[in-house]
Amino acid sequence: MNVSDIIFEMELGGVDADDIADIVELYKSKALNSEMIDEELLKRGYPKIFTVDYDSYDEYETWDDELSSVEKFRHKHHFED
Repeated sequence: MNVSDIIFEMELGGVDADDIADIVELYKSKALNSEMIDEELLKRGYPKIFTVDYDSYDEYETWDDELSSVEKFRHKHHFED
C-alpha cells in the first residue's frame, strides 16, 4: 500500500487533515500495517477504514430471502407468427 493510497482512503473516510499528517508520519517512521493504522484511527475517534471485522456481521442479515426468477434466453433464433 502506497502512502498516497493511505492518504486517499483516509480523506474518503472523513479523517481530519492534521490527523492524516500525524498518521502518515507514524507510517513512515514505524512502517505500520493496516491493522496498526486502524488502531491509531480508533484512538483518535475515527472508525476503522483499512480492516474489516467479519465477526461483527450477521451472515443471515445480509441475505435476501426473496429471490427473483431469471428468464433464460434461447440459444437458437425462434420465429413465431
